[in-house]
This record gives sequence, structure tokens and C-alpha cells, in this order.
Amino acid sequence: MLQIHHITLSRQQLDVIPANERRLLILLAHAANELNILAKLFHFTAQASSEIPMLLLAENAQGLVVGRLLTGKIYEFWQLLQTSFFGSALSKTYQCQFDAEALAALNALKHYFSRENIIATVRNKFAFHYNPAQIDAGYEALVEGDALEVYLAQHNVNSLYAFGDIIVGRAMLESINPTDHRAAFEMLIAQTSEIVSHIDTVISQIMAICFKAYLGRDLYALGAKIMEIEGAPDSQEVAIPYFIEIGAK
Repeated sequence: MLQIHHITLSRQQLDVIPANERRLLILLAHAANELNILAKLFHFTAQASSEIPMLLLAENAQGLVVGRLLTGKIYEFWQLLQTSFFGSALSKTYQCQFDAEALAALNALKHYFSRENIIATVRNKFAFHYNPAQIDAGYEALVEGDALEVYLAQHNVNSLYAFGDIIVGRAMLESINPTDHRAAFEMLIAQTSEIVSHIDTVISQIMAICFKAYLGRDLYALGAKIMEIEGAPDSQEVAIPYFIEIGAK
């Protein structure tokens, strides 16, 4: 049984919050939703384990797509903090009120993004760009047995040009760890998971401070009602298929 706390906000309550803080609050809520959805999808799709080579290829390609999108959204969240939290000087008001856990999370984010990192590398080179200059590294990194396959289906959503993702995937993993591509993929999973956890902590703390300052209490004190959700699957058992049946319509 999964318990959810349901809180309803009113326009009047949001109106009390100054415009610059309200904009940040709304964007943080939006970013939290996107990051949590993509993080779950990456967790589900990164668990490819099929013993059928074609299915394994498709599932791996799917996982890498979601992983690249996740790095892009994480990077954009950090840019949001740069402009609307630090750049607007709101950080001076909020950061001094952070508890130890949130302060540690924020410092971890600062440290991570202050140096060369996997998330920025993948975002800048692979997440939102089709850059011919990146392809040669992947092409040169091909190894014996790489599946340079094409699978065509009646419906395009079930087609898979596996050779393209094999080569681009090699290029991406080469940019992370040229000596061990399996380790590179595991690093991508580990670092995105860790950074999203820090982001969730920081977002929750900013929201708590904001609501307490302008509404006099935290979210749980704003008439929270407990909802119970039955039948939620175990996170380790969720699988998202690549190939799907297309109905007659």
C-alpha cells in the first residue's frame, strides 16, 4: 500500500508569494516532476536483461535515449538555480535557513558542477545535438560482435536502426570512459541518480522555506489528506517494452 499526502493550493495563497519567488517556486515544482519522471524511466529502461539479442539491443537503445534526456534536464535545472536562485540573490535569503541535509546537498551540487562532469559532457555532446563530429569516435570504438543491425516493421515505431545507436552509444560512452564502456554506463546511472537525489532535497527545502515564510506553515500543515494507492508495482519489476502491438485503428 502506497500512501500519498494530498495538498490543495489556492490562487490566493500563491498570490501572497512575491512574483520572483513565485516564478522560481513554480519552475522548481515543474523541474522536480520532469526529473522524477525521467529518473524513474531511466531506472526502468536501464535494466535491460533480455536473453534475445534483438530485444536486448532495442531495450539498451531505449535506455540510452532516456539517460541522455535526463542529463539534459539535470543540466537545465542547474542553469535555473544559477539564474533564478543565485543570480537573483534569493539564495542569500534561503540558504541561511537550510537544514544540514539540504545544505550538504546544495554544496554537493556546487562541487559537482564546478568541474568537468559526465552530466554536462553527455548533455552538451549527445542529449540535444546530432553532431557529425562526434560520430568518428564511436565508429572507431566499434568492436568485434557489435550488432550493426537493422530491424524494419510495418509500423515505424517498431523499427530499429540498431547500428546507429550502437555507434552513437559507443561515442557517448567513449566520452565518459574510453577504457571501459560498461563502467561508463554504470557511472552515468550512478551519477544521475545521486544528483537527482540532491536536487530533490534542495527543491523540497526551498519549497518548505517559501511556504512557511508566506503561508505560515509547511505543506503538510496545509490541510494534507492521506490517499492510499493500491497495486503500485515494485520498482525492480517494472519493464518498459520497445516493441508494441499496434491496434487496427
